Amino acid sequence: GNLGGGVTQLVMPIVLGILTVGAYIPFTNIQFLPGLGLSDAAGWRAAMVIAGAMCALVGVAYYFLTQDAPEGNYRELRAAGKLPPKQSVKGSFAKAARDPRVWALFVIYGACFGIELTVNNVLALYFIDYFDFFASMTAVQAVQWAGAAAMLFGLMNVFARTLGGALGDVFGRRWGLSGRVRWLFIALFFEGLALMLFSQMPVLAMAIPALIVFSLFVQMSEGATYSVVPFINKKALGSVAGIVGAGGNAGAVAAGFLFRGAIPWPTAFLVIGALVTVTAFLAFAVRFDSQTEIEARTALDAALADRRAGLAAGRVEPAEAAG
Repeated sequence: GNLGGGVTQLVMPIVLGILTVGAYIPFTNIQFLPGLGLSDAAGWRAAMVIAGAMCALVGVAYYFLTQDAPEGNYRELRAAGKLPPKQSVKGSFAKAARDPRVWALFVIYGACFGIELTVNNVLALYFIDYFDFFASMTAVQAVQWAGAAAMLFGLMNVFARTLGGALGDVFGRRWGLSGRVRWLFIALFFEGLALMLFSQMPVLAMAIPALIVFSLFVQMSEGATYSVVPFINKKALGSVAGIVGAGGNAGAVAAGFLFRGAIPWPTAFLVIGALVTVTAFLAFAVRFDSQTEIEARTALDAALADRRAGLAAGRVEPAEAAG
């Protein structure tokens, strides 16, 4: 899902180019498809229609070609007695909403995923407006080049979010649930520092490496957040995950206001980076009692034991077959 934001940064300017003056190979001046001759104003509207139609088709395909679980749809499984009756979620949601740790993670996720959404929205325009590299290009060429550069931010989702969750597991094995929280603090703190660094880069050749470092930490912070979420309240896990996830949307809306005011965009990035750095300390508000720590450690040890047993069985089976 997040990777789609990076792909969109690359693909939509190419679609615009095809509709207008032509599409260019990313990071080159080589045209590989001619344009249809639409004006810029008509071209971007037509591009939005194409994107909207594709979303609608995917939605229809998703409805008809997927199911709720590998065994089938929940309604059918309940009718067959393979699932318990549907229970009310009102109580679990209320319990999740009363937990201060949930709201701490709500704000934290706004400071990572919310900032990612905001950066995806403004990054290509930021490159065009604040870097002289694009000054000599036509409008459509500049959008295609800037979109290709902005793609690098989203492309880090290929591994960075997973890496953040995996490192959360590493910290969890070493220091328990408090270790997961410490890693969340580290990732978020360096996300803020990296964004402040990016905001001060004067040329594109320096901005791109800073952007990649920032992207690495922002997406690792997202993975680190959800390495903590499952341990907050297992009986209300869906409600906890939903509230925390909503923090991402709220953070994007809040950060977006800075780019609609009179302050320069580098200053807006600098302010957001400072706020993210301060928000990182909110991770220490997420605490667990000793019983939860013991339960998590027991579950982890059991899972690791099962994994080792499975690996051992996998090594033994070929020898037995050979005998």
